[in-house]
Amino acid sequence: VWTDQASHKASLQLPEVQAAIARARPFIAGFEFQIETHPVGGFGLPAPEKAG
Repeated sequence: VWTDQASHKASLQLPEVQAAIARARPFIAGFEFQIETHPVGGFGLPAPEKAG
């Protein structure tokens, strides 16, 4: 889980990530659209900020 789009973009420059993408490309070639999610909590994620 990335904290923002800039972190995600930066991760794409890592050699390990580029190698993983190259191996996965045949599996993801047929994806027609992208879904962006916004997790609201879970193990390892920061606790949500309390309102007011």
